[in-house]
Amino acid sequence: MINRRFLFVLVLLGVFINTFATIKEVFNFNFGKSGNVSFTAAPSQIKSQTGEDILSVQGAPLIYMDAPESHRMKGEGCIFFKTQQDWYENKEIAYPQNGNILFEVWARPRLVDHGDQHQSHVHVIAAIGSGEGGYTFAQVGKNLQVYSSKKGSVTLAPIVPEVWVHIAVKQENGKAVFFLNGEEKETLDATPIIMPGLYVGGSAKGNVFHGDLYQARVSTFQPGKFDGLSDFAIDYQAQKATYTQNKQHRRQIIKMFNSLSGNVVHTKELTERLQEKDWLIHDLKEPCQLVVEKSKDGETARIRIENGLVDRTFYYSDNLACVGYRNLSNGAEYLRGIKPEARIMIDSVWYEVGGLKGQPEYAYLLDSWYKDLYSSPRSFQFDKLEIGDIVKRYDWKPKFNSITTSWPAKGLHVSMIYKPTGQMPEVENITVKVNYEIYEGLPTVAKWVEVINNSDEAKVINKIESEILALSQDQFRRIYAQSDYSFAMVGGAHTEADIVDMWTNEYVPFSGSPVRLIDDTDYNTWAGVRNDEEILFGGKATRNLLVSSVPMGPNVDVTKTEPFQSFCTFELLMDSDDLERNTLGWRRVYRKLAPQTTESLLCGGITSNDPIKLKGFIDQMAEVGMERLDVMAWPGIQYDKLDAEYVNMWKDIASYAKERGIITGGYELMVASRGRGEKYDCIDPKTNKPGCNFGQSVCLASEWKDVFFPKFWEFKEKTGLDVYPIDGPYHGDACASKNHPHHKGLEDSQWKQWSIMRDFTREMQNKGMFVLMPDNYFWHGSTATGMGYREAASNLTLSQQMLLGRQYIYDGTRTKLPTMGWMTLQLVGFYSNDPKIGLEPLCDNLDKYEANLIQLLGSGCQLTIRGNRLYDTPETKQLLSKYIDWFKKYRDILTSDIIHVSRPTGRDLDCIMHVNPFIQHKGMVIVFNPTDRDITKEMRLPLYYSGLKDKATVVASDGTSSEYMLDQKGNLLLPVSIKAQGASWFLIEE
Repeated sequence: MINRRFLFVLVLLGVFINTFATIKEVFNFNFGKSGNVSFTAAPSQIKSQTGEDILSVQGAPLIYMDAPESHRMKGEGCIFFKTQQDWYENKEIAYPQNGNILFEVWARPRLVDHGDQHQSHVHVIAAIGSGEGGYTFAQVGKNLQVYSSKKGSVTLAPIVPEVWVHIAVKQENGKAVFFLNGEEKETLDATPIIMPGLYVGGSAKGNVFHGDLYQARVSTFQPGKFDGLSDFAIDYQAQKATYTQNKQHRRQIIKMFNSLSGNVVHTKELTERLQEKDWLIHDLKEPCQLVVEKSKDGETARIRIENGLVDRTFYYSDNLACVGYRNLSNGAEYLRGIKPEARIMIDSVWYEVGGLKGQPEYAYLLDSWYKDLYSSPRSFQFDKLEIGDIVKRYDWKPKFNSITTSWPAKGLHVSMIYKPTGQMPEVENITVKVNYEIYEGLPTVAKWVEVINNSDEAKVINKIESEILALSQDQFRRIYAQSDYSFAMVGGAHTEADIVDMWTNEYVPFSGSPVRLIDDTDYNTWAGVRNDEEILFGGKATRNLLVSSVPMGPNVDVTKTEPFQSFCTFELLMDSDDLERNTLGWRRVYRKLAPQTTESLLCGGITSNDPIKLKGFIDQMAEVGMERLDVMAWPGIQYDKLDAEYVNMWKDIASYAKERGIITGGYELMVASRGRGEKYDCIDPKTNKPGCNFGQSVCLASEWKDVFFPKFWEFKEKTGLDVYPIDGPYHGDACASKNHPHHKGLEDSQWKQWSIMRDFTREMQNKGMFVLMPDNYFWHGSTATGMGYREAASNLTLSQQMLLGRQYIYDGTRTKLPTMGWMTLQLVGFYSNDPKIGLEPLCDNLDKYEANLIQLLGSGCQLTIRGNRLYDTPETKQLLSKYIDWFKKYRDILTSDIIHVSRPTGRDLDCIMHVNPFIQHKGMVIVFNPTDRDITKEMRLPLYYSGLKDKATVVASDGTSSEYMLDQKGNLLLPVSIKAQGASWFLIEE
């Protein structure tokens, strides 16, 4: 007979952990998260945490706020079954046959017996299958009984009321081994077959269970690989010593920390300090460094990565875990809990990398808990740390009127290296590197993961989560995280939504954001009732677990010769809820970490392949000082056409333009919506036939990769073209083909195609090209995308196009630099010859030409003037030259960040205001009057981010100069008088 006190202590010490070992979950129903108020109705349906299976209620079970010890401490509950009509069931759930099965439940009987007259009724706690084949856990009289259908039953132990027990059966090699609280108890022959069905708390054919259930889980496992120390949904704090690394190894890690040199500071104690200067108006150059705190016991330590604006703190004991993430501008702590450094699914098994377990509460984290934390024996363990320089993602040097800045950016690179434990033989040759970068002058951290395979056997990286942050409820909206895995169907920035097709209004498969805020299943003590106002102003408080992964895959092989490198996540910690301040911060990140986005070229666009027309257009461009020729759609340029006559023509045009200081390129629809033939095209996963979300697209991982890219580079080298204005780069279509040579099937098709596009973009930047495309490949070398895109706007009247254009600029420069967005001045119609759309004849529309020039040049965008000619009279040429000269004179400030003063409405004045505290010209304001009346008024201009204090000098477009006082917030009241349909500019200096 089991000792009641021993059982109580054993279960009290039980610590459930979500292990991802040799087992693979079939389903996992966790009732502890079904509600948060005792004696309220349990949900009508409960969804498995793994897969899509659902349990449906019978009767009316209740929520009860109690659970096995470690989960009760986290605020979880259970479901209370109290009447003869209460249970959950799913009659359709099917199980793998002829395999190894683990079935387990957490249960708490409430009665020693049910008052049965004969003490023989079977009160079903949980069952899989049926009497024809399956397993049942039940209370029979005063005993806990288990059944193997067709093979018999056995008593495991007497019932101990009000005590949680873990019951499990492991089917392997024709035997069914039954466990109680992780201890092997009895063995029967395995049931011959497991029929469909799952019943929890009772069934229609038996008496129901009077008690509580916390969890029911079924898993499969590899032959001979089951490990009772890690594969049950149970663990014991009392066995912590089993999981603890030996002291010698821990002391070696401490010795390694103490020996680190370079950008390393060794200190007796980590100190807390705040940054006194605003990084948005001061050029901060504090060192990026690793700080090592002296170990007090020789076996534990704290280390910190810091740059004076942000720090990230790690604690080492059994393993290495991130325990702090602070914004030093305001001292805010972003973490409320410890999570793994990463999670990786290798050969269909999840593994955690780093991290520590045992945190009793996830609403907050106390230093005093550290000593009781432990590491899973099946997580990758910290082995060593390396520091170095920032990684150069691609070659770049200042060019095309860009800013002058260090590349790569100054900062610190830290690699934390993890290796498997002795209980992970299936991945014994795998090494994981978690990489961090921190940059000078930015409150920004970048993170990515590498997986190295040191064996001859290939492993598959099915899925990966490279960043997992348990964010504090008051800070989860003050972190802006963006992945470099970003294109049309996969937005880089964190969001809660998938991509919706603008035409069908349906969700696009395999889309969404790699960085997501989701519910934290470990955090159960948040306030359960929130009104609409709290949600509106505070956000969805439960969605405060930030996870960075990809929508599908990657599902790629990692071999000895081909290591795996994940996507990179860039994280900006923000110190305010102010939209302008936060988005300005992100634009500053682009300036330092993707500086090619500051390149700026004035472009002339023409739709012709006629050499005579092209050279005439180039001559006009050279006369007025334009810098880039774009042969626009249609016909554009075919970069894979190697016909000698065609190549020689473009070589001649490119040389002719280069002699006049102009670089050349032309439009090409590359991937999206351009099929290249049945052999190469994407296969729609829904139909298994050619087809895509955006019309038929080529699969970049088909043989077309081997056909197109060699031709592209040969064409580029032979012609000397330096620009590739891509339309339709890889945008996210998955491909279900199993015959394409560069991807295995559906699951790796998105990753492989993105990787090919990423490498191509980097190589273009390596070769000094000017790269434009309508998707966000900025982290890999692209310069600009559309400022705002709507083809229908091209057919509107000029006055409509101007007002919409300023709205596109206003909205588009929230998160983009002006130079990151292109705009087009249409001298002729795009889809129409309607004279109301274009400006021809130009000499008859000088006022409209001028209005467009000051608006588009004044925005600092990547401007293309599109037409058959740029001027038609000396007066037109003089006008164009005047504004191009003006733009070049003030290019540094006109391509600087825009502060959003007032969005254009068409009813009043609006303006574009650039600021830059780091150059001579601190600001430039262009004020527009879209109305039919003259307007005189004072405009309030927020000059704080110009860096000016107390006063400013304003030089108007007529040359007059005036000095104005600023208020305490840095605002300037500027009196302006703008004529109807007019505009004027004002330069701001010290």
